[in-house]
Amino acid sequence: MTKQFNTEREGQIAFFNNFRIKYEDNDVLIDNTDGVYNGNLFEFKLNISDLNKVVFQTIKYLSKMRIKGESIPANILIVSLNDETMYVYESKDYFDDIHKVYIGAASVGNEGFSAKPYKDKIDYSTIDGSIKVFGLLKQNNFMPIDLDENCIVGWAERYYRENPTATKGDFIGDDTGKVTIVGEIRAPKHFKGLINPYPHKTNEVFKYLMDKLNDKLRKKDLGAFYTPMPYAEKACELVKMAIDRVPAGNDYIILDRCCGTGNLEQAVLNVLGEEVASHIVCSTYEYYEYKVLIERLGDKVRMIIPPTEDTVDYDQGCVKNADAMSEEYINNKCIKQFVDDPKCTIIMFENPPYRDSSAANKTKSTNSKTVQSFVVKEMTKVKEAFKNTNISTVRDLTNQFVWSGVNYYLRKITDSYILFSPCKWWKSCGIANLTMEKGFLFNRAFFHAGESAITCALWTNIPDCVTDSIHLTAYPSAMDMSAGEIVTIRKCSNTFSNYYEKNVPGDITSVFCESDGTETTGRKCDGKSIYSPSIIAYVTPKGFTFDANNNNLVRMTHYNNRGTYITKKNYLRMLPLFVAKEYPKELFYEKGESGVFFTSSDGGDRYTKDKEFLKQCLIYTCLSNQNKCLSFHGSDGRDYQNELCLDGGALALKDIQSMKLNSDERELINLWDKILTEAKQCANYDSQWRYGVYQISKDLNTYTQKQVGKGKQNVYDYPELNGDLHTLVTKLKAYYKKYITPKMFEYELVK
Repeated sequence: MTKQFNTEREGQIAFFNNFRIKYEDNDVLIDNTDGVYNGNLFEFKLNISDLNKVVFQTIKYLSKMRIKGESIPANILIVSLNDETMYVYESKDYFDDIHKVYIGAASVGNEGFSAKPYKDKIDYSTIDGSIKVFGLLKQNNFMPIDLDENCIVGWAERYYRENPTATKGDFIGDDTGKVTIVGEIRAPKHFKGLINPYPHKTNEVFKYLMDKLNDKLRKKDLGAFYTPMPYAEKACELVKMAIDRVPAGNDYIILDRCCGTGNLEQAVLNVLGEEVASHIVCSTYEYYEYKVLIERLGDKVRMIIPPTEDTVDYDQGCVKNADAMSEEYINNKCIKQFVDDPKCTIIMFENPPYRDSSAANKTKSTNSKTVQSFVVKEMTKVKEAFKNTNISTVRDLTNQFVWSGVNYYLRKITDSYILFSPCKWWKSCGIANLTMEKGFLFNRAFFHAGESAITCALWTNIPDCVTDSIHLTAYPSAMDMSAGEIVTIRKCSNTFSNYYEKNVPGDITSVFCESDGTETTGRKCDGKSIYSPSIIAYVTPKGFTFDANNNNLVRMTHYNNRGTYITKKNYLRMLPLFVAKEYPKELFYEKGESGVFFTSSDGGDRYTKDKEFLKQCLIYTCLSNQNKCLSFHGSDGRDYQNELCLDGGALALKDIQSMKLNSDERELINLWDKILTEAKQCANYDSQWRYGVYQISKDLNTYTQKQVGKGKQNVYDYPELNGDLHTLVTKLKAYYKKYITPKMFEYELVK
């Protein structure tokens, strides 16, 4: 007698229970297709009318698993639930199909596939059939796959996860040349039986992925990203402009000290031809990139540093004598012969590595080495001449490349620097004063990085200390090189620290707050925490950028003490600092630390005279979920109430009630009133506290996680409250864009 299940999920659970598969404790079983158990891939259907289509669906699943670096089960088990029939296939029969890349949902577009005969058809309603199924379920065999450019990154990431101390050499290796490390991909040990040995001698096929194949530590140390070819070829327009500046009769070189596997150089070859490419002098610090670079471009450029592998000074996966931050490199005779030649023009063409300065000194590897490099020492001697004299300016690896490039290689006014870089070296750091001739704005989402902006500009070695703004043409996508809008970047001079309150009086207390607004416990905190009845919050709008970690608004002193107190007297003029850091970043060039807009105090106190603007910032703060001010009982015995909310008795509410509101503001307040009414009906509501949006979301908008289909879903206890909170976020974002954004730029709080 056949079963009659109404849903696949119902039948799947019944099958798992029947064959004693503990699916509740096995996330892979639930979240990956219809289930992976030992060496078996499941696909469940209520009834199967076309086996060819279902087999093709499983092949697509296996293809995606291969790309992600997941082991490929040897068996494919297709189950027709209402027929209690299992069709058994072997993955190896579809080896070539699994090694293809499929776009879109696995369940769509499966017509026209012709499956090979199944290995077995099992009626598992019988005793003999059940025994066969139990036998299959005990099998834990896998089909070894071939590595290629589609899956190598997934397997590398898995290798580093499972071998935390492993390096790039341990994974990809290279058994040719001076340094021979076979590596996991050519002689699998950890992945034995899961991958086939990579048959090629070199890693040239992975030339566009070498940065992604670094282990996490090396990625942080090198800070390197790949340059997409469409952007690299667009930049050749600037190279051509630089070549046109070369005086008649002069030789020239195109110098790239951080070329990776040579995408910029290949672009020059593609766009400008062999003659121009023959002027390239380049180097890369990472050994396996150097190997690919030599193979790819060694006979097409003028020189690679070092010129042969026999002259490589190998050091833990790096080419020590290609370290552009070292004194040895700066004095390298191969380069200096051109730099010192009065009849040779220097054109630098680089995409320098990026590294957050906060990463410095966190490891004992290349990080600490780079921080103590020759260039860093020399920059430190002159850092007081920079606009931003903070030591982080020196530690930033991009700044090191730019400063050393200008100071050690550019000699004549006809020299040029075509530079891919975040704009802060020019915008806020004041590393060098060059003249920009033309520039583009590219999207780092296509550089194997997160979405944000990177400038690409031609800078000439003509001093310019006057220009306050530059204009760049945006190219949002490397997949479609259509020009976008013209974006203006302006220099910034001062951070919000100019607005901080100094020496706020009060008593010392033990209460500090975490970034989530809760009281700090078990952590050593910096400085002192001050209590005073006049103090209502603490804000940390640090630096120029919009980094979320640099904008904490909490009830008491933030544990790192890198901000300022908000008092009853100053709060209307202090809240715009918090609101400015919440600038809604929608376009690619507004996002990330490398965005083109920064916060600044360059506009002085003009904003404090605009009462309408102060009101708008107050409303935004009180309704923002990023306002982490909580009401709580402190370990010092005091009750701390939230004063920056619109709950009864709060200072902010009293002030807003006396202000004139427009229709949009009344709509926001009415929505808040509805939310507060709903919040008071929640089981966890405590009438002794004043609630803001964040505390309602955190403490009252409760939910449970339930299994829904193949995944998990939050099921909210108060769906109306949850929906209204989401609506508030949407409406508040629109309010910011309509009313606050224009004034942020007008008063130069965002610049």
